[in-house]
Amino acid sequence: MAVMDEFKKEREALKNGTPKQKLAYFWYYYKWHVIISVIVIGMIVSFIYQYANRKDTAFNAVLLNASLLDQMSSEQPDFITDFAEKEGIDLNTNDITFDTSIRIVEDSMDETSVTSTQKLMVYVAANELDSMITDFDSFQKYANSSLFYDLRDILTEEQIQTLEPYFYYVDREVVLAIEAANDDLNTDYTPEYPDPLHPEEMQDPVPVGIRLTGCKDLTDNYYFRGDGIVMGIYANAKHADTAVDLAEYLLSK
Repeated sequence: MAVMDEFKKEREALKNGTPKQKLAYFWYYYKWHVIISVIVIGMIVSFIYQYANRKDTAFNAVLLNASLLDQMSSEQPDFITDFAEKEGIDLNTNDITFDTSIRIVEDSMDETSVTSTQKLMVYVAANELDSMITDFDSFQKYANSSLFYDLRDILTEEQIQTLEPYFYYVDREVVLAIEAANDDLNTDYTPEYPDPLHPEEMQDPVPVGIRLTGCKDLTDNYYFRGDGIVMGIYANAKHADTAVDLAEYLLSK
């Protein structure tokens, strides 16, 4: 009863208290309710804002082992805007992304390479990437792993005629040998990669990349770690047609 009497006494005193006293009483007893409510409301508002302003993905490429030359710019390179306009992509509601955050040094266990490898694997497994654009050396391992389209399966006859001089090839026999070694857990197997620019020297040549070496829109805006530039289109790409259009656009400049 003593506790209830004390509580009633405080309530009676509060009725006749000053506004400052009433506010102090309220804050003392209810501050955590207020704080938690504000946090919850803030999270809800943030979620609604992000959902309402979320853009659809029109094209997503990883630029492996590449860097944007103008790191201080918050704007996309001009050629992306120009390509989007020609492609009929509204950048107010859609995104064209060139991700330069993934850097992998083969056979290295440094933190950046390990993290980047995991990130790339998640992107591919989640079907979030349309293409890889990188230098020849960085592309070689991935090109020989059945990750990319046989370009003949997605190009028209006219496109094949136009793009064939720029094809990057792998030998299907080498790809199958690598897969067999992996299945057998044969860690001693070391593949011998044929020259990707000479399909006549291969047993079963397959075009899996489009060479973009010398495309100024890329070289003026990005630094690539090695020689040559090549694009591969992922076999599970959602926007394979856009990737092909981008390659044709870059080669036409």
